[in-house]
Formats: sequence, structure tokens, C-alpha cells
Amino acid sequence: MEGIRMRAAWIEVDLEALRKNIRYLKSKIGPTTKFMAVVKANAYGHGMCPVAQILREEGCDQFAVALVQEGVLLRENGFQEPILVLGHVFPEEYQQILAHNLSVSIDTLEQAEELNDVALQFGSRISIHLKIDTGMGRLGFLPNQSSLEQICEILKLPGLMVDGIFTHFATAPQISDTSYCWHQFHLFEEFLKELEKKEVHIPLRHASNSGAAILFPQMQLDMIRPGTALYGLYPGEELEGQAGISLTPVLSVKAKLARVKPVPSGTRVSYSSTFTTKCPSTLGVVPMGYVDGIFRSLANKGEVLLHGQRCPMVGNICMDQFVIDITHIENPKVGDEVVIIGKQGTEEITAEEIGRKAGTISIEILCDLGERMPIHYLN
Repeated sequence: MEGIRMRAAWIEVDLEALRKNIRYLKSKIGPTTKFMAVVKANAYGHGMCPVAQILREEGCDQFAVALVQEGVLLRENGFQEPILVLGHVFPEEYQQILAHNLSVSIDTLEQAEELNDVALQFGSRISIHLKIDTGMGRLGFLPNQSSLEQICEILKLPGLMVDGIFTHFATAPQISDTSYCWHQFHLFEEFLKELEKKEVHIPLRHASNSGAAILFPQMQLDMIRPGTALYGLYPGEELEGQAGISLTPVLSVKAKLARVKPVPSGTRVSYSSTFTTKCPSTLGVVPMGYVDGIFRSLANKGEVLLHGQRCPMVGNICMDQFVIDITHIENPKVGDEVVIIGKQGTEEITAEEIGRKAGTISIEILCDLGERMPIHYLN
């Protein structure tokens, strides 16, 4: 797809910035604490295999993905590190798990028994991590007596290796109120103690996502599991601008200006005419649209950078293009660089800023960047 690769709208991924974030997170953990990097969703839009290669070079111990096919892609590209599938796995995927030596998150005895049967059928064993729901309300064993009994039964299954046990925090990035995060952690600790009383010793205990890895070193246990912070994104708004938190954005989004269009006062712009010029103006057309991840909710709210200055998005976002007001820009030309996410001169537009304006979060902004956007790797 040469035309897509050479497209005049693109993503830039700064691999040196990625290395800085990895090293910062590793500086937060002890020498024996392992590092599981979350690379699901195409590494949050950054490109899973190139990102995984840098993580490997920086000493990452394990990878986490959401889907079996993501784990298979890593294996097919030569990654032999342990890979944990965080999401629910269905019976039709069991043989793929076995064939590609993937680890599975388990939260029911029934699923464990199904996996055990498949493993024994092929004369093999499957690695599993037990998921404990301490307050997220999604997947996971509840930390109660029934779950203890089920886990003891799972440990007897000869086709399974219980390599890990973990939970996931709902509010780790909050600084103003850490009580719920600590409540979850203490529930997890108490559950682990109950397992120890039954002489259940599981090698890897992990709970810390990005927010907890940064804020709560006491929670690192045997392994941390960062995702968001790897990519220079703040796990929560309260962490932005905090002293001592050193994250560098890895991804930028850029395009070439496609048109410079002088128009008279009273010109209506784009579908539904949601914007009308109030004076003689100069409009610019950017060759990206909502199919590329420019949220329609940014209409008449979002901004981009041109010549190091902010320019408002005006009118509705179209499928393949949007319009900006560049009246105040001196001598704009077709082909000039437009920055949607990133720095230009002394100005910067972050994914967090765009997320707030679009009514969402930074992760969704990056994960929604379209397949038509080629990724250029720097450094």
C-alpha cells in the first residue's frame, strides 16, 4: 500500500521517548521486581511489534495483550518472552493458545477445567494467571471462601501451570483520594494470605498498573504491569504536572496543509453549516478526518498547530478532511506542516488536552487513530 505509506497525514513515534519512559518506570521498582509491558491495541496505537522490540532491548520481562490474536502476532514476529492474554478467552481459541505458548487469565474453575482437558489432549501444559476482582467489577474471582476452594481445585489440574495471580485497580491514578485503591490492594493481600494458609504459593503476584507503579512502590509485589505511562500518557488528570513524574509523549500526529482558501465574511463551513465566518478570513484544509481518528466532537472546539501557532478547527469534521481558521497565520502555504498532536515551536497540543475537548481520555484518542495513518519511527 505505497499510497498509504506516503500519505500526507501520518503518525510519528519517537522511540527514544519510549526508552525514557521505560527507564523512568524501571527506576520505580526494585532489582528483583519484574516488568510486564502492556502492548494491547497495537501498543495503544504506537505499533505493537516495533514497541515490543524496544521494550525487549530495555529489559522487559513479559508482555500483556488483550486478545489471543495479539499474542499470536507477537509470536509470529519472533517474541519468545511470556505473553499474558488479559481478556476472556473462548474455547475456539484454546488450541491457538497452546500452539503459541500463551498464558491465559482465568477466573472460573469451569474454564480452567476446559483448558486442562485441551492441554492433556495434546500432552502439554498451559500457563495461567488467576484474576482476582477486588473492586473493578469485571473479570475475576471474588476474594471469598468459594474462590479459595475453586483455586485449590485448579492447582490440582495436571495440564495447567499457575504462574501468576493478579488484580486490577480502578482508581490508582487518583492522588486526592487513594482510599479505594488501598482498599483493593489490602483485599488482594488478605486473599493472598488466605492462599498461603492453604500452602498455595504462586510465583508472580502483580497488581500495579501505570498509576500504582508511579505512586505506590509498596504495591509493586513481584511484578508491575504498566501500559499508559509507557507511551508518555498520564494515567489520570491528577498526575499531570506533578513534580517528580517524568513522562515523555511518544506519539505525534501530523499532516500537510492541503489548501489555503481566502473567503469573504459570511462563508459557511462544512456539513450542516455549524460555523460561519464573521469577517474576511483565510481557511486551511487538513487531509484527515474522523475515519483517521479526528473526533467529530472536536468540531468548533479543537485546535491544531501551524507555524507554531494555535489554529481553531471550524465546522464539522468530515470523513477525510477538516477545516481550520488560519486568518492570523502569516504566509501559509500548501504543504506546510500541521501538528494535530505534538510540539511545534514553543507550543504543544497533548493527547490529554484533545481528550478533554473531545469528552474522552487520551488513550482513546491514540487508539482510535485509523488504519490509513502510516507510522514513521524516529530514533
